[in-house]
Amino acid sequence: MNFFNRLRVLFVLLIILIGPASHSQNETFTMTQIGANNLLKVPWDLQYGPDGYLWVTEKRVGVVRVNPATAQRDELIQLSDLSSTATGQDGLLGMALHPDFLTTSPYVYLSYTHLVSGQNKQKIVRYTYTINGNDGSLYSPVVLIDNLPSSNDHQSGRLIFGPDQKLYYTIGDQAVKVCASNLAQFLPTQLQIDQKNWANYPGKTLRLNLDGSIPTDNPVLNGVKSHIYSYGHRNAQGLVFGSNGILYSDEQGPSSDDEINIINSGKNYGWPFVAGVKDNLMYDADGCLTTETSFTATNYQDPIMSLFLANTYKDPACTDSWMCRPNIAPSSLEIYESDAIPAWKNSLLLTSLKKGRVYRVKLDATGTAVVGNAIQYFYTQNRYRDIVAAPDGKSFYLITDDSGKTADASGMNTVSVMQNPAAILKFTLNESLSVASLEKEPAFKFWPNPAKHTLFIEIKEPNGGNFKAELINSSGQVVKKIKELQLGINETNIANLPVGVYILKLYSNDTTWQESIIHI
Repeated sequence: MNFFNRLRVLFVLLIILIGPASHSQNETFTMTQIGANNLLKVPWDLQYGPDGYLWVTEKRVGVVRVNPATAQRDELIQLSDLSSTATGQDGLLGMALHPDFLTTSPYVYLSYTHLVSGQNKQKIVRYTYTINGNDGSLYSPVVLIDNLPSSNDHQSGRLIFGPDQKLYYTIGDQAVKVCASNLAQFLPTQLQIDQKNWANYPGKTLRLNLDGSIPTDNPVLNGVKSHIYSYGHRNAQGLVFGSNGILYSDEQGPSSDDEINIINSGKNYGWPFVAGVKDNLMYDADGCLTTETSFTATNYQDPIMSLFLANTYKDPACTDSWMCRPNIAPSSLEIYESDAIPAWKNSLLLTSLKKGRVYRVKLDATGTAVVGNAIQYFYTQNRYRDIVAAPDGKSFYLITDDSGKTADASGMNTVSVMQNPAAILKFTLNESLSVASLEKEPAFKFWPNPAKHTLFIEIKEPNGGNFKAELINSSGQVVKKIKELQLGINETNIANLPVGVYILKLYSNDTTWQESIIHI
């Protein structure tokens, strides 16, 4: 087998079968189910409430809170003007609870679809919460903003409360297939803003005051200040703040290149002309630019990670065209900052609709770069919609879709029967089985990925010594040799390497110790 074929096999193993992984999963978990299948009615957003209940938006109904110990439902509200198609991405989506929910501000913020003159529109509404015994309810709706664009596809819809006392909300590109008509790069005029015409808001992250107005410190884009905080997005269903104040988002790629982004004020993230990083790899973009580096917006920002590579390498055994694509359809994003599992601290957790898995991505100490590659956990034959960690950091709750397509255990075949439809699954750490590995960080790490100018390689274990590394391009050529690596953090300049995808191969005493995929 020649080197290129071996490289191809490596890509197949890492991308198609299991997704990128820089080291093996050490922790073990036990899965239990909270209540029965179909406990929920098309769930979408999951919150671990400050009252110890699991709060869930039900896409076609309203809001419910569930006792995680007894599975008892407490229906808080049924939305009488809610509009939701049977299989579409519209309906009741994002939910945010005010940080002072239990004290001075018992407010719940919801985003949902309703009809305006027979057309779907999205609105964000604030409700007040009250409880009598164990019976809670939401009342006194206050509409913060209305007539936002709405679609039954690529709606996004994630709503979160920021540490700056602002609301952040994602609107997808509405699945517009003609690039000239895709609004992700279109910005509003001042006249549109004055008229409260939000038609150019698709493909954006919005930032709103708590009364729905435009914050005075929002970015000025094309001479206009609006609710738009960032733009050039496809379908960002995950949005979360770290305790460091950084706003993270995940975004579904077209057939590849699912993204993790740091969302910064006024930045352009490239869609529909860039998918993932600007690596000039072909992607399914309906006739948009195939040479991504020709997109030259001065405010463009790369993702901190393009999780899955362009659909260049396929396993011959994979015959399901939908499943052969390396994208996973990330549906939510959680940040794990607990000390309960030390190796997990400062990690992002992505749920997958397509693969029935959760992917963990480790961040560096600054939270601005990814260390290593994604590691997968919690496989079941389901579509995972959202995830939260329990306050003790040792348990994780996931909600599942009621129907749709996902992967079997091999990750190579499509199945359409959910094992646990519309359910709440709980994964609890087996401390007695995991204790030996909980404190152990991976022996080899590299960051950032993608890397532009400098690549850091950290070696924590001797493992024989005499370390060296090679960067190998997709044609199998060694384009850079890195000699005399030491224990600890090593730094190497890669600024002269062409944009592309590389294998990073680490040797110890001339024996291959580790192989990983990296974008440059």
